[in-house]
Amino acid sequence: MFAWRWLRRMRTALYLLGVLGLLSIVATLVPQRPNVPGTVAAWRAGTEGPGRFVSGLIDAIGGYDVYGSRLFLIVLVLLFTSLTACLIPRYRALWRLRRAVPPRSRDLSVHPEQASIETAAPPEEALAVAQGVLTEDRWKLRPDDADAPSQVAAERGLLLREGGSLLFHTSFYVLLVAIVAGQLIGFSGQVAIVEGEQWADAPVGYWTYRPGRLWSEADHRGFVLGLERFEVEWTDDAQPILFRSTVEVTEADGTTSTETVGSNDPLLVDGMKVLQLDWGYAARVVVAADGEIVHDAFVPMTATETAGLWHGAVKAPALDPDLGLDLLFLASAPEGLNGPEPTGAPWLEEPALLFDVYRGDLRFDRVQNVNALDTTAMELVAQTYLRENQALELDGSVRVAFPEIRRWVAFQISDRPTAPVLLVAAGLILLGLLPALYAYRRRVWVAVTTDLELGRTVVSLAGRSFQRPEAFSGEFAEIVETLRQRLGTPSTGGEGEPRPARETEVVPR
Repeated sequence: MFAWRWLRRMRTALYLLGVLGLLSIVATLVPQRPNVPGTVAAWRAGTEGPGRFVSGLIDAIGGYDVYGSRLFLIVLVLLFTSLTACLIPRYRALWRLRRAVPPRSRDLSVHPEQASIETAAPPEEALAVAQGVLTEDRWKLRPDDADAPSQVAAERGLLLREGGSLLFHTSFYVLLVAIVAGQLIGFSGQVAIVEGEQWADAPVGYWTYRPGRLWSEADHRGFVLGLERFEVEWTDDAQPILFRSTVEVTEADGTTSTETVGSNDPLLVDGMKVLQLDWGYAARVVVAADGEIVHDAFVPMTATETAGLWHGAVKAPALDPDLGLDLLFLASAPEGLNGPEPTGAPWLEEPALLFDVYRGDLRFDRVQNVNALDTTAMELVAQTYLRENQALELDGSVRVAFPEIRRWVAFQISDRPTAPVLLVAAGLILLGLLPALYAYRRRVWVAVTTDLELGRTVVSLAGRSFQRPEAFSGEFAEIVETLRQRLGTPSTGGEGEPRPARETEVVPR
C-alpha cells in the first residue's frame, strides 16, 4: 500500500517533525486557552488581537489550543507511527548484520588500497600471522577461512556505525515520547511570597498556573512555604551578587524544616522543584473609608526599566466610585526641593511611595493584570507620595497609609517526572552521534601465493573503505607495516609499500 510505504520512510518522519515544529511556533505566537483564557476570549470577541476574521481562522484550525487540537494529535500519532515503522526494520537489519560474515574477494586488484610483501615464511604461517594481526586489532574475520587457507577476509566498523545511528534515532524517539508525556503529566506554576508570609500549594495560590492535560488538583502535594528572610547584596556600582531565600517548609504530613533557596540552588519538596526566579519590594498599603478598612495588604511591585523604581497597583472596588492607586516605589529617594529625588540605587535608603489616585470604574468585567490599573473608565483626581510610616487624607473620607515595606520573592513550582528520561535520552543522542559521524565501514583481504622461481611466499593485501577513504589509507598502511614486522620482512620503500587510494568514488558492492 502506497500510504504505508510513504509512512515508513524516514523522510516522512522528518516532514511530520517539521509540521510539529510549525504548530509549536503557532502555539508560541498565539495565546493558548489553557494558559490565558481571558486573552483568548478578547481575541475571539475582536476587542484585542488581529480582528474577528483572522481570529476565526485561528479558531478553525485549533490555534487557540494547539496541543489539544485534532490536527496536532493526528500529526503526533502519524509521527510516532512513522518512527516506529522506521526503527523496527532497522533493528532486524542490525541483527542480521551481527551474524553476517565478510565476503571473499575474487580479484584483489580491483580494490583501491593494495600492497604486497615477500617473506620466507610458509603460506600457512603467513596467513596465520595475518589473522593474528587483524584479530588483535578487533577486525571481524570470516569464520570459515580455514576451508580456504589462501585468503583471509576481514571487516570492521559496520556494526559500530549502524549501531550508533540506530542508538541516535532510538534516543530521539524516546526524547519525543518523554516530551509529550511531560506535557501531559507535568506541571509548572509561579507564585510570589512576601517576607513573613506563607503560601500553600493549591491552585488558587498561583500567579501563573500551567498544568498538564492529565494533571489534576489531587496531584498537588499540599505543602506550605513560608518566606522567613530574603537576602540580596550589591556591589558599589549596584550590581547584584547574591540572591538567597530562607524558607520554612511544612510538608503535608506536618514535617517542618528550614531550607535555603538560591538562584542556582533549587529546593526539592515532595518531588516538586522550587526555583527562585525574581524578587521585588512589597509595600503594605492600607486604605480606609469613613473609618472602615477596605484594603490592607502587601502589594508586590515589579521592577521597571529604570533602576531603583518598582511599579504596582491597589484596587478598591468597595468604594463608590471605585478607587485605584497607581503606585511607583522609589527604593532610594532623599528629600529634595520638589519632593523625593531618586538616586537609582536598588537598596532601601529613604524610600518613597508615589501614587496617582483614580476614581471611576475599575472594569472588573475584563481580565486584568493584577499589577496594573485599567484607567479607561477612571479619572485622575490626585498625585501625591508617602514615606514609610506616613498616612494622609485624600478627600476627607478616604485615608491612605504606608506603614511598612518588605521584599517579595517569585518562585517557580514545577513537577517534571520525565526530566530524568529527557536527560538520559539527550546523553544517548550524543553518544550515538559520535560513531555515526566518525566510525566508517571498511574491508581488508589478505591472500598468499608461492613464487616457485624465488622459492618465497608472496602476501598480497587489499582494502576498501565505504566511508572516509582518507582515514582508511593510514590505517591500511599501519596494517601492512605491522604484518611486515611480524613476518620479519624489512621495509624496502619500494613496491611492497601500500599504494594510495585511487581517485575514484567507492561504491559498496
